[in-house]
Amino acid sequence: MSLLLQTLLLVVLAFAAVRACEAVARLFARSRARRRLDVESPSSPAIKPTIDEKDSAAQAVPALEQDNAQLEEMQLHKDLYFKLQNLEQYPGILPQSWDLLISLLSETVADAQKQPNSGILSLSNYTRESLAMFLQAENDKTTQQWEQYLARRKAGSPKEMFGDRKEAEWWLKQAAPVKYVDGAWLGHINKITAPFALRHITKNAWQVMSEELGDGDLSKNHVHVYRALMEEIDSGVPDGDTIDFIHSRHELNEPRVWKAALAQLLVSLFAADFLPEALGFNMAYEGLPLHLMKTVKELEELKLNPYYFVLHVSIDNADSGHAAMAMDAAVDYIEQARKASGDEAAHQAWKRVQAGFILAEGLPTTPESPSLKKPVSVSFPRNDTEAAVVKIFKAKAPVAHKIHCSSRLRIGRHTLVEWLEPKAFADKQWQMDFLNDLSNCRPWVIAGSSEKSRLIRELAWEGKMFGSFTQTEVEVVKRWIDELGGPAFDAKRYWSFTGREEITSAQRLDRKQDILCDYPVLQDDDDDDDLSKSAASQAQLHPFPPPAATTHSRPNYPIIPTPNLTHLLPLWFTHPCLLESHVSVPFKVATPTGSAIVRLLRAHSGFEREGPGVAGMDEVRRPAADVVGLVELGVEICRRAGIKEPKDLREVMEEAVGEGEREGATFARKMLGWSMRPMKNEALLLGLSTACVELHERVAASDLLSPSSRDVLLQIAERERESLSVCREGIDKDGARHGAFCRGYAIGRREVGRSFGEAQP
Repeated sequence: MSLLLQTLLLVVLAFAAVRACEAVARLFARSRARRRLDVESPSSPAIKPTIDEKDSAAQAVPALEQDNAQLEEMQLHKDLYFKLQNLEQYPGILPQSWDLLISLLSETVADAQKQPNSGILSLSNYTRESLAMFLQAENDKTTQQWEQYLARRKAGSPKEMFGDRKEAEWWLKQAAPVKYVDGAWLGHINKITAPFALRHITKNAWQVMSEELGDGDLSKNHVHVYRALMEEIDSGVPDGDTIDFIHSRHELNEPRVWKAALAQLLVSLFAADFLPEALGFNMAYEGLPLHLMKTVKELEELKLNPYYFVLHVSIDNADSGHAAMAMDAAVDYIEQARKASGDEAAHQAWKRVQAGFILAEGLPTTPESPSLKKPVSVSFPRNDTEAAVVKIFKAKAPVAHKIHCSSRLRIGRHTLVEWLEPKAFADKQWQMDFLNDLSNCRPWVIAGSSEKSRLIRELAWEGKMFGSFTQTEVEVVKRWIDELGGPAFDAKRYWSFTGREEITSAQRLDRKQDILCDYPVLQDDDDDDDLSKSAASQAQLHPFPPPAATTHSRPNYPIIPTPNLTHLLPLWFTHPCLLESHVSVPFKVATPTGSAIVRLLRAHSGFEREGPGVAGMDEVRRPAADVVGLVELGVEICRRAGIKEPKDLREVMEEAVGEGEREGATFARKMLGWSMRPMKNEALLLGLSTACVELHERVAASDLLSPSSRDVLLQIAERERESLSVCREGIDKDGARHGAFCRGYAIGRREVGRSFGEAQP
C-alpha cells in the first residue's frame, strides 16, 4: 500500500506549476482591497515566491508583487476610466459599470463588517448628534496623529510619505488618475431629472463639486492646479480624459489608485439609483486625512509645489468647508426620507449613506512610495486549514520520498524529491513555498474551486487515488483549495446590508429607462426631420446675435399677456438640462469654456455670484426663500397660475400631454437626449442655451412672476449672457461648429416663439 500511495502521490505532484490568469468575470468577485485605516500606510501586498520553469512545455510565470490577475484587473480599470470620461461614445459599458459599482460596494462593506464596532459601522442607529460626534472624533484623531507626526519629525525621524525628491515626483505622477477626476463622485447629481423635493440637497452637495471646479474660475480649478503641478515636475503624462493617458508607456501602474479613481467615476453615475451612496462617499472623502497634511510638509521640504494639497487642507475643513457641507447634505437626505416615508425609510437611507462612506474609506487613493513600503510579515501556517494540509503532507512525505530520487519532474521551483525530503519539509518556509507552488498546479488545483480541481476528482470514488487519503483528509484538501481564491465576499452584500431589493444590470437593462427621470439614458439622438427642415429658415428669420449683444443686454420687452403655459412649462422645466452634463467629467471642465459653463449652471441653481473666495457653508445657511433658481421660478409660475405644482419633470410632461401639448413634451425629450451627449452636441446645446436666455428675459417681462422674482430672473439672464459670450469665442472660427451653434439658436428661438404665440413659418 505504501508503494501505491507513493506512486499516486507522484501522479499528483508531477504536474508543473503554471500561473493561473483569473477570468475577468472573477476579477470583481475577489476581495483585494484592504480597509483603509490610514490611507497612506495600508498593508503592503503579499509577495508570492518565484516559481521556476518546469521541464515540460508548460511554463510557470513568476508571481511578483503585481500578479497577472492584478495586472489584468488594473488594465480593465484603466479601460473603464477612459470610457467613463467619454461615456457618450461608449454607452455599452453601462451594464458593466453597474455591476462593478455593486461589486465595489459589496467588497468594501464586507471588509468593513469584519470590524463591525469600528468606523462608521459603530453608528448602527443614526441621529444627527451621533453622526456629528463621530465625525468630530475622527477629525480629533487625525489632529492628534498629526501632532504625533510632527513630534517624531522634530525628534529626527525620517519622512513618512517620500524617501527623496525623485520618489516624491514619482508619487505625484502615480496619483494623477485620482487627482484628474477630483469631484467626479458628485459629477452626475443635481440633474433636472431628479425629484424637485431633493433639489436643495443635490444643489448643496453639488456646491462641493462647484468649488472643486473653482466655482468657474479656471485658476482655482483643482484639476487645472494639479495639471500645472504635473507640468512643473515634467511628468510627461497627457490629458486625463484621453486614450493616451491609460497607455502603459506612461508607467502609471499603481492598481489601487486606478481602482479608487474608478470608484469616484462610478458612485454618482446612476444618480437616480445611488444618490445617498454618493452623499455618503462625499462625507467620507471630504474629511481631513492625515496623509494630506504630511504631503504638504514633505513636499515643502523637498522644494516641490504643495499648493494643490494646501488647497484641500483648507477648503475641506469641518467648520465652514467641504466636510461640514458634506455632512449637512447627507443629514438632509436622511431627514427628507424620514419626513416622506417614516423612520424605517430613514434607517435605510442611513444604511445607504454608510455604504457610500465605506466605499470611500475602503479604497486607498494614494500610491505607496517604494522606499517606505513596510516589509511583508507572514505568519505560517496562515490559518487552521493550511495547518491541517501541512500536517497531512508532512505525515506522507517520509513514505513517498526516496522512491522518486531519479525523477526530473518539478513542482514549481524544486523537484519532487527535493520537496518531499523529510528534513527540508520540517522547515516552515519550505512548507509555505511547497503549498504556494502546489496551489498553482492547474488543472489539478484550481484556486477557489475544489469541484473543478482534478485532484479532488481523483480522490473521489472511481478516481485513480481513491482511498489514498481518508475522507477527513479529502475534506481538508477540498477546504484548502476553496480558500485559495482569497477571502471571498458575497457579491450581493451591498443589497443585504442596505435592505434594498436587488437590481441586476440585466434587470436594469430590461427595465425601460425613462429619460424624464432616469440617468444616464443614451438613446438615439438623430435629428427629427421637422427640426432639420426648419433650422435653416429659422436661422434666417432669427440670426444669431452679434457678440456685442450677448453681454450686459437686457431687452426692454413690454409686459405681455400670459403666454401658452402648456407649451412653455415643458420647455421651462426641461431646458436647464442643456449644459448639465458638460461638467460631469472634471478634466473636461478644466478649460475656459468649461469654467464659463460652471458659472452658468451656478446661476441656474440659484447660487450667488462668484466672489474672490469660496462660499462654503454660507451658501448652505442661506434662507430657502433666498435660494431661487430656474426650478423654483418654474414652481412659482405654476403656483401663480393656479396649476398644481409638479413634483418632478415627468409630472410636468404628463400634465402637458393631458392638456394636448404633445409637441412641447416631445421637444423637451429631444433636449434631454441631446444633453446627454455634451461633447458631440456642444455647439448645438450652446446655441439652444443662448435662445433660452431670451426665454428668461421674456418671462421676466411678463406677469408670470412676482416683481422680485423678475429681478432674480433678469440677474440670471445677465450671468448667462456673460458666460455664453466666453463659450462663443472659439465657435465663430469653426464653420461646422458655428453652423451647429446657429442651428441650435434657431431651433430654440422657434420654441420660445411658440410659447409666446408667435406665428411659425
